[in-house]
Amino acid sequence: MVLSGSIPGLPAEQKGKVKMPIYKRCSRCGKRIPSGSICPCVKQRHKEYDRYSRDQKSRNFYNSKEWELGRAAALDADGGIDVYLFMTEGTIVIADTVHHIIPLKDDWNKRIDIDNMMSLSSDTHSMIEQMYRKNKAQMIRKLQGMIKEYRGRREPGGI
Repeated sequence: MVLSGSIPGLPAEQKGKVKMPIYKRCSRCGKRIPSGSICPCVKQRHKEYDRYSRDQKSRNFYNSKEWELGRAAALDADGGIDVYLFMTEGTIVIADTVHHIIPLKDDWNKRIDIDNMMSLSSDTHSMIEQMYRKNKAQMIRKLQGMIKEYRGRREPGGI
């Protein structure tokens, strides 16, 4: 996004014509980046996670056509919005992540089960992963109920 503005000391004919980009700070490293872009440190973090932390079986799945199609189906089923924020706060935020309610390492057979996938924003996904560390079983039950209710509302006569 670019705003028009005037800079002190510019000739009168140029005032109001100067375009200034809007910046934001990366929440991870603090670097100043153009608004709407992703900081290189985030991309690097994902690369490192895939390389050193994620197991080979999961990595192969997340790079597969099977996951690409399942992810697209979940985003479509949820209208492309962050279901958790919509159901808890009534806020509409674009989803950019699909979360497995029951993690792959707990039940591999649910990896493409649409009822086990929920569309979220990356910030909400991080928050939910932290909640899993506190009480995973309770959070799983809450999310399962939430996705069932949300998708029930989206059907004809729903939302």
